[in-house]
Amino acid sequence: MKKQLAIILSALSVMTAFQIQAQEVTKTVVSPVNRVALLELYTSEGCSSCPPADHFLSDLKDAGISDKQLIPVAFHVTYWDYIGWKDRFAKKQYDQRQRELASKNRKKTVYTPQFVLVGDDYRRYSTFNKDIKKLVAEKALVNLVLSMKQNGDVLNLELKSDITDSDVKDVGFYFAIVENNLSSNVNDGENEGEKLHHDYVVRSLAGPYFQSKPENQLVTEYTVSLGSDWKKQDLSVIAFAENPHTGDVLQAVRIKY
Repeated sequence: MKKQLAIILSALSVMTAFQIQAQEVTKTVVSPVNRVALLELYTSEGCSSCPPADHFLSDLKDAGISDKQLIPVAFHVTYWDYIGWKDRFAKKQYDQRQRELASKNRKKTVYTPQFVLVGDDYRRYSTFNKDIKKLVAEKALVNLVLSMKQNGDVLNLELKSDITDSDVKDVGFYFAIVENNLSSNVNDGENEGEKLHHDYVVRSLAGPYFQSKPENQLVTEYTVSLGSDWKKQDLSVIAFAENPHTGDVLQAVRIKY
């Protein structure tokens, strides 16, 4: 009898361990009732004007602003690589996103460093906190539920979106993997001799995935393999909803790895 009891207790212990493990690798976040501001920085390690903007973004980690209010991301672009230093975080995909946003906002040129707040070119740094509070005071018209399940070095992502309250007939959704605490010793180009530090660097961007009315609720799934040089403890997963016609970011959520 005692032996049978020991076997049962052992089995229960194993089951509990599996349950705890499952809880540790599966995370879900629900977007708040307010609009969350997405701040995009377009930057390059080959641009001498970019380090101060990178510092500004990094300083947001200690600014007391939660991810229920503001989510920053840094897109490194490739078009300064020709100067002599190739930015290892840059992708032509990010160049294209910047150009598309410029076109939607009727801007003829792109530049670095450029901040884009909820889809529009942003240069009013002196009123930054006031502008964020104004955006956060708005009611969210798109609701998001983001789930992340880890399977080794693979992340299975699921985004449940509800656009019932939105007057946008077509909404685009993106997944982004971002990493903090990155640095590069630059030995060529405009920042030669400098050690540059970066946070919120976009390592991977997927989308847009479209949802159209009258399909007010949708589940979108995406699987991404982690890069061999990505530091898991510094990763976050971000999902955001965008008006594909104007570039206006309607809502955003983030899960820390």
